[in-house]
Amino acid sequence: MSSFGIHQIGEVKIEKESCCIEIYQPYISGLRHIEKFSHIFILWWISMRDNPTDRSNLLASPPKLEKPVETGVFSSRSPARPNPIGLTKVKLLEVKNNRLYIDRIDAIDGTPVLDIKPYLPGDSVKMSDIKLPDWFKNLKD
Repeated sequence: MSSFGIHQIGEVKIEKESCCIEIYQPYISGLRHIEKFSHIFILWWISMRDNPTDRSNLLASPPKLEKPVETGVFSSRSPARPNPIGLTKVKLLEVKNNRLYIDRIDAIDGTPVLDIKPYLPGDSVKMSDIKLPDWFKNLKD
């Protein structure tokens, strides 16, 4: 097993009514043409769950189910995982200098941002092609 480094490129900023991703100075040129996209993916570090206990937890029960179903973390979106990486697709509202204003994110203020990728039409999957376990069927709508 090998390890490698990840560089934080920015952080989540949540201020009153706005939510944005602030990109650090060395990475600003990487934003060129980002404003041409309506949606982007944000990869972020689930820093509040970066501890030995959460990193060793390989079983989870998805929330909001009528009755708990224990499943593997790779079959869930549990924040407790071996590598606490979050992924959120967001609507890009505005770009101002090194700040990307977005509609929402399921991270807290100060959360480290690892990467940004544009959302492309090919990233979508037709509903007829999606396969889900029974306990997730209500998430289709």
